[in-house]
Amino acid sequence: MSEPRSHAPSQRPARPPADRYADADRGSGLAGKVVAVLLVLLVGALLVAGVVTMYRLNQTPDISGEATGVEVVDSGRVDLTFTVTREEPGTPAYCIIRAQEESKGELGRREVYVPPSQNGTVEITASVFTTDRAFIADVYGCGEDVPDYLRR
Repeated sequence: MSEPRSHAPSQRPARPPADRYADADRGSGLAGKVVAVLLVLLVGALLVAGVVTMYRLNQTPDISGEATGVEVVDSGRVDLTFTVTREEPGTPAYCIIRAQEESKGELGRREVYVPPSQNGTVEITASVFTTDRAFIADVYGCGEDVPDYLRR
């Protein structure tokens, strides 16, 4: 039960009529190339921004602070003596110092202004007021982007 086949040539045209797809080719010229170039430039700019951000985040700081002495004065105050080392001692800096309890919970914190000096390393003693008796105090970090309210 097969159907009879005709060996006559097909009546379908080999190609669709020329005017059927004429509108589809109009938008693929210059506009497509402009969009492609803009996308490539955007991706390139994002890559450059990412590389610059990673570089800035991974730079080693040229200012460091290290605790050299701690005195727990009473249940509301601790005195911290620390050194600040800078590659450029003429640049003002600031350090964040903090007091902690035994379980490392923070009891108090303070920002300390470090004025320009002649020496690369300076020693500073500052008090941190606490909410309870401190167990230890340390230097959280130092930087050279001194907030305006710390400048003297």
